[in-house]
Amino acid sequence: MVDNIYVGKLISLDGPNGVGKSTLIEKLKERLELKEYQVYVTKEPTDTELGKFVRSYAEEHGGISLACMVAADRYEHLINEIIPQLKEGKIVIADRYILSSLILQRMDKVRSTFILNLNSEILKPDLQIAVFAKEEIIQKRLAERETLTRFEKDNQSSYELKYLEDGVRLLKERGVEVLRIVNNDSLIENVEKMVVEIIGLYGEIYD
Repeated sequence: MVDNIYVGKLISLDGPNGVGKSTLIEKLKERLELKEYQVYVTKEPTDTELGKFVRSYAEEHGGISLACMVAADRYEHLINEIIPQLKEGKIVIADRYILSSLILQRMDKVRSTFILNLNSEILKPDLQIAVFAKEEIIQKRLAERETLTRFEKDNQSSYELKYLEDGVRLLKERGVEVLRIVNNDSLIENVEKMVVEIIGLYGEIYD
């Protein structure tokens, strides 16, 4: 991975399906904007034609071919969306980034070394937020959804948590700043506390 040389900062937020990333991102964006930062929220896979194809392809295929497509979507995401926003000095919050590949593609039996080599030219996030929760809580949240992806079916949360832990280790070894967040409660007050923790502990990232 290459260092972010742009004036803006890249925050990536990853965790198991059902861990509550979307709510946390929404509140983080609100808090940062109250501090008068310009914030841009994006996600992977993207909403481009390639990203939509990746989502569809992932339901029936996996392994190395999917890992390559996810990486291709990420590189296009950087070129067309993330880097232009960083150049404008914005804080870019990515809902899923390299850590999600180190979770989901590992679940598809792709080696971590292959994944990291495939993503060797992506921007290193200035801050990686890794969101954890108890397996039973994640499963309860997933049970409330009307439709599930291949990765969300058949009680795979334990594998996601395992590879999340390993992915955090691998990113730290490569100099990525990682903040671990535990989201065992969906109450808004607790989400607010997590957001305050993010801004408080890593305020220097936004200076």
